Amino acid sequence: MPSPKDRVTRGQLVTLGLFICGLAGCVLSGISLLWALGFGLVCFSGYARSVGLSFPVIAKLLLQGVLRIANILTIFTLIGMLTGVWRISGTIPLLIDTALSLIDPTFFVLWSFLLCAALSSLIGTAFGTVSTLGVVCMLIAHTADFNEVLVGGAILSGIYVGDRCSPMSSSAALVCALTHTDIYGNFKRMLRNGALPFFLTCLGYALLSLLGPEHVMPEGATDALRGYFRFNFWVLLPALIILIFGMLRIDVKKAMTTSIVAASGAAFIFQGASPSALLSSMVLGYQAPFEELATLSGGGIISMADVAAIVAISSSYSALFEKSGLLDSFEYMIERLALHIGAFRATTLVGLLTTGLSCNQTLSIILTRQLCAHAQHNRREMAMYLENSVVVLSAVLPWSIAFSMCGLTLQQGPEIIPFALYLWMLPLYWCLRSRNMHQSCPRPFFQFLLAKKHHRD
Repeated sequence: MPSPKDRVTRGQLVTLGLFICGLAGCVLSGISLLWALGFGLVCFSGYARSVGLSFPVIAKLLLQGVLRIANILTIFTLIGMLTGVWRISGTIPLLIDTALSLIDPTFFVLWSFLLCAALSSLIGTAFGTVSTLGVVCMLIAHTADFNEVLVGGAILSGIYVGDRCSPMSSSAALVCALTHTDIYGNFKRMLRNGALPFFLTCLGYALLSLLGPEHVMPEGATDALRGYFRFNFWVLLPALIILIFGMLRIDVKKAMTTSIVAASGAAFIFQGASPSALLSSMVLGYQAPFEELATLSGGGIISMADVAAIVAISSSYSALFEKSGLLDSFEYMIERLALHIGAFRATTLVGLLTTGLSCNQTLSIILTRQLCAHAQHNRREMAMYLENSVVVLSAVLPWSIAFSMCGLTLQQGPEIIPFALYLWMLPLYWCLRSRNMHQSCPRPFFQFLLAKKHHRD
């Protein structure tokens, strides 16, 4: 039987209730989530003070939490620079042009999924993929009278393939930082354990494609890209560098830096970009020179500012939670739940709950990792659990930013969510193959209590 310390106290309920109200207020009013996170910082610091921690200790714990993810903030900066410079260099336009030339209109739904999956795996960003190739696929669907709901679902599926497992993905980097795992090791494991759900998704989209009428691909879909950008091997080199460095398991920061240098050279030599335009693309994002290329606009360090701020503030909570014991009772309940239904299923339920409350993929990843820390002690397994649950399921809730931004970009509503087959197939597959509860939770509860007591002492 749990001790009184392992029951939820009034102080814990009030503190978390205030934080949830702050999140709900920001979501409903459209105010930036950063205000809710700042409010949470005040609430959690107040709770820590109420249990005896001094203000200098609280400040030290907050700083300690931020320092834990200092490396990922550097990666976020490089990702922002890369997504901007790949646009102005012509690398992303070339990838889009090549991808669309491969499409068979008979299997347009399937190809939309595969091409978005390939591009998102290269550039590591769901929003970057949906705002470029995703928009182009949707425009073609509209012009050629394809089923836009099916195509929208396929695009939504594809853009989160790379968001889950690309070495360039900010969410994958965050999971690695939280679980202290290697991004290339995670990448190999995710490819292996996600192969069957990916194949079943492809099979589903192939069948859905065959159910529709025959269509003809509209001509001139990429004329604007070819008319403005010069395409050659050197423009493709920045993408090849990412692939080659990844296969050689070279540090991801070195891979991105080398790719940025190569893309800068291509922008200067082949696209005639000025130093000021190149710098602006890296920092503020690429600005398309005319309306036909408007879908290419975006990227830059500024595009990562919100997610970096959310990660920094959210991570500052972690050491404070551990020392104050704010979440201990909830961690115990989740561990008990994992003993009954399995660690992955428990992680999935917690992920859906945190995503539903925060409406934000980044914060839900951090909170789920914190709450499920004692449901799965194997770091590699926990990384897989997060990637196969909360990372992809954050896009199946209509009110979540992970979906709403994509839906707004594609001008599609929640009706496309049931057809985002990959987002459903992956967690369902893992729920079915979830390990035995005793394998998932190797330490008994009394050891968990002793570890907590020792940590506080």
